Amino acid sequence: MALRGSSMGGWMALAGAQTARADAVIAICPASSEGLRRGLRQGSFAFACERGALDALLGEHDLHDAAAALGQRLMLLHAEGDEQVAVAVSDSLHAAARGSRYVRVPGGHHRSVQHDGELQAASVRWLRQLWGAPDPLSPR
Repeated sequence: MALRGSSMGGWMALAGAQTARADAVIAICPASSEGLRRGLRQGSFAFACERGALDALLGEHDLHDAAAALGQRLMLLHAEGDEQVAVAVSDSLHAAARGSRYVRVPGGHHRSVQHDGELQAASVRWLRQLWGAPDPLSPR
């Protein structure tokens, strides 16, 4: 099983990987705990939540530990032009996760990577390679 998430979903995929026993994680422009907590304090989220419970959850997980535990089973994708989550977040997660795959995309914005068909196809190819599955598009 692979988990995939963007922004806060990327945070959740990383934070929940061990509990879910995920075989792989694809995190796209993953938010940091600190950034999410700041957004929570500032009322930046457009969704309703139990603020205390979400703040506690954000404080319980160290994404660098989660990334390190995943190692080569982690793929990060991040647009350098992301205006909401600094690309430095993925830079540091990649550094923590030995052997992880990292696609740092020039330009773009916070939502560009998650909606890019070529990058999504690259994610699927990475999973197939990770799991030893043949690529159906490769010449035989």
